[in-house]
Amino acid sequence: MAGYECSVEPNEVAQMYNLKLKILVEELNNNLQGSRFVYGDVFRIVYDIIQNYSSYGFESEKIPCCSLVGKVGGLIPCGPPSKVCMDRSKYVFWDPYHPTEAANIIIARRLLSGDTSDIYPINLRQLANLKIYA
Repeated sequence: MAGYECSVEPNEVAQMYNLKLKILVEELNNNLQGSRFVYGDVFRIVYDIIQNYSSYGFESEKIPCCSLVGKVGGLIPCGPPSKVCMDRSKYVFWDPYHPTEAANIIIARRLLSGDTSDIYPINLRQLANLKIYA
């Protein structure tokens, strides 16, 4: 499967941006009384799914469910002439860019109930249960 690796430079830029965003969330929480901000590290969650795809029940982390032409099917967007897999639940990506419903469910669950490595400083369940008094 040579040639199916992620692009290094854009991912490094995304990680630098995300680090600064996490710091900004902390600053906003410290400076804006009565407000609560959280940072969900979806990049990290998707990377974990890609690295451990088989433990999540996926058959492929590189080949999209819907593809047409080009490297991993990304030259032309998914459309009527595209090849579509039989079972979307077995693929991490629907097309070369977008996670499948199965992957999005994993992402959502980790944002809802994950620890601070997934969502910081608290998860969405904890956020929903906060009692904020005006």
